[in-house]
Amino acid sequence: MATVTRITVAATAIAGAAVAGVLLLGHRTSSAAIAPATPVAVRATFDPPVVQFGDPVSAQIVVLLDRHAVRAQTLHVADGLAPLTPLTAPATTRTVSGRLESVTITQRLACLTDPCIARSLAFPPVHVTVSGGAATAHWRPLQVRGRVGAADLAASSPPFVADAAPGPATYAVPPQTAARLLDVVAALAALGAVALLSRQALAWRRRIRRAPAADALARAIRLARESEGRDVPDRRRALGLLARLLDGGLRRSASELAWSSSRPEPATVDELVARVEEERTA
Repeated sequence: MATVTRITVAATAIAGAAVAGVLLLGHRTSSAAIAPATPVAVRATFDPPVVQFGDPVSAQIVVLLDRHAVRAQTLHVADGLAPLTPLTAPATTRTVSGRLESVTITQRLACLTDPCIARSLAFPPVHVTVSGGAATAHWRPLQVRGRVGAADLAASSPPFVADAAPGPATYAVPPQTAARLLDVVAALAALGAVALLSRQALAWRRRIRRAPAADALARAIRLARESEGRDVPDRRRALGLLARLLDGGLRRSASELAWSSSRPEPATVDELVARVEEERTA
């Protein structure tokens, strides 16, 4: 019984050693087989390669790097996918297996603008640079198909989901009533304009009349002051002229002084002229 146990233990140990050797040999063989053929390699693909307008498409860039030949942390990828519209931000994943490092950049896009409707889209190549190497990959043209077929375009009356005929016109105020109201408003505006112009014309006429009267009054006041140093007849004539240009009590005072039986003295004339000037400037 002890002999059988020893034989079993020995067989188990030998089998375990064999398995470990096979695994170690397989690991070494796998690591050696993954060694890249070039320092940098890149490919670019669309999935799917044919889409309709508005459908999402996945753009994928895969970069393979030889970690012994380049510095993977200096990787820079330059690409342009206009006129496609990005739906998501680019997602980057990295995997390392032996000397090989794989960098995958994936982004979802869609054709949503006029420049990419129903046509074959070509894009600039993808340029990959890294310290120790560079590579370029070309996109295969992306086929974008329109959603409107030739039969739809050829139809003289395209189908509509609902009736596209315009409904009857409606008005908050009937057109005839609105026209009458506008006529009345126009007539009132015309009358107001005539009244305003008439008022301005009368005011302008009054100003024209006042200007000569004011000038004549100033001349009469000057002559009355000058007459104080002349004889009585001159004083009477100057006071008479002044009386014709005055109103109210001043006119009566000037007329009485001019044609009174007593002589108009210079002091009396001076007092009257002072009163006239004072009222004029008030």
